[in-house]
Amino acid sequence: MPITPREDMDALVRRAGLSLKSTEIDQLHEGWALMAPQLERVRLYGRGREAEPGHIFRPDVFGTEEI
Repeated sequence: MPITPREDMDALVRRAGLSLKSTEIDQLHEGWALMAPQLERVRLYGRGREAEPGHIFRPDVFGTEEI
């Protein structure tokens, strides 16, 4: 994902209807530079989250004497 130019970030902020100060847009732009690479690593297609192993608490495994 290419780095979003500041001018494009300004347009995205306007399109979202946000009224931000220039310093706030600068912070958003800096944060986006860190977030964009992470979004590329997120799996968009493939196995659903139900295919991932879950952490399940099973109370039947423990006896009542331990409660």
